[in-house]
Amino acid sequence: MAVRKAEARAKGLTRRRAIPPEDARKAAEAACAVVLRDAPPPPGAIVAGYWPMRGELDPGPLLAILAERGHPVALPVTPPADAPPCLRFRRWDGNPASLAPGPFKTRHPPEGAPDVQPDWMLVPLLGFDRRGQRLGYGGGFYDRYLAARGPALTALGFAFAVQEIPLADGGVPCEPHDRPLTALVTDAGIIRPERL
Repeated sequence: MAVRKAEARAKGLTRRRAIPPEDARKAAEAACAVVLRDAPPPPGAIVAGYWPMRGELDPGPLLAILAERGHPVALPVTPPADAPPCLRFRRWDGNPASLAPGPFKTRHPPEGAPDVQPDWMLVPLLGFDRRGQRLGYGGGFYDRYLAARGPALTALGFAFAVQEIPLADGGVPCEPHDRPLTALVTDAGIIRPERL
């Protein structure tokens, strides 16, 4: 299983890196429109996104729109490698300059920003399939968080359509701790998981 996941991660990174910057920007705009049309957060929901790294689809424009609509916005705080792998979220003021560097080249709201519990979140990934399974970087941070929150949390994978791993090819290699997402949003549309 570890070898299959490592191979799938390498392919996912390669596919993402092959996307030209202008195409990536257009894809982010398209995915933003999909969310606003097909899966917007409920009024007053605390929304969480992520600061993109390693070619991830950029949720920044969408988070700005949601903040303008009155949603509190949060970003994840990834724990250091030597700490328990518990993801938490802090409220973000929307100012990129206020973000502090974190482990694994992440960026997060600074100490002192209030911790919040999102109701609705965008989840980064390297690959996904139509069962709602996601392939992350292997730290298990999101899987643990999703398991702890359960169905009360709306968790949307946010990715380029080219990151799909077809079910005909086996889909995302899964282990018992891997948690499916509520839905997946890409530049090509929304995918509601097929529970097989």
